[in-house]
Amino acid sequence: MSQFEVLAEWRIRRIRPPKSKNKDETLKWALTSLGLEEDEQKVYLYVKSKDVATTEDLVKEFNIEEGKARLILDKLYTLGLVEKVGRAYYVKYPLGDAIVKRTLPRLIDVLKEIAKVESSFRTHYYGRLVEGIAFNSVASAIPMIAYLMDKGSVKVSVTGTHVYTGKTVELEGVVTSLNRDNRSFKLLVEGGKEVEVGDRSSKGVDVKASSVIVYEVGE
Repeated sequence: MSQFEVLAEWRIRRIRPPKSKNKDETLKWALTSLGLEEDEQKVYLYVKSKDVATTEDLVKEFNIEEGKARLILDKLYTLGLVEKVGRAYYVKYPLGDAIVKRTLPRLIDVLKEIAKVESSFRTHYYGRLVEGIAFNSVASAIPMIAYLMDKGSVKVSVTGTHVYTGKTVELEGVVTSLNRDNRSFKLLVEGGKEVEVGDRSSKGVDVKASSVIVYEVGE
């Protein structure tokens, strides 16, 4: 048994897309790619065909136990494929839209949290700096950076997306300047290169950050 409490779980499969343009086959491929087994796919299609559906409806329709019906509906809800109001579930978006609007943001948030927690521990454990503070945006990190810059040098580590290549990058360096209006800062990294880091809405930056960890450089 795992020593960690599982709050949510996704199993995404990468499956070769079907060659045919058959609508039903493509839908089955998409649902299978999202980790849904045969019985779970049937439940999704059933809910999709109704205005709303409850666990009681599934028990009657599929002759399954209430506990199993609830688990399947909870899985569909966690994936973002169905919405929930009280005890009733319903499909709000077509499958492709639900993946973009519901599933993808949830997965990204989880991956960001994993990266932030691991990066914070790794830098604290192996580094020579005092305890770092993690932020999920440059805008939220700027006040702390400004405060520490008044006292001395400030070192940060950043995880984000390079604007020009679209690749995920990890940077570590000393902050040389802040731009509060643009929600960005310039970072002097290894090799003497200066990189401008900002948020998604920041203009003219090199890297758009998803997490920032701020440290005060020790003497």
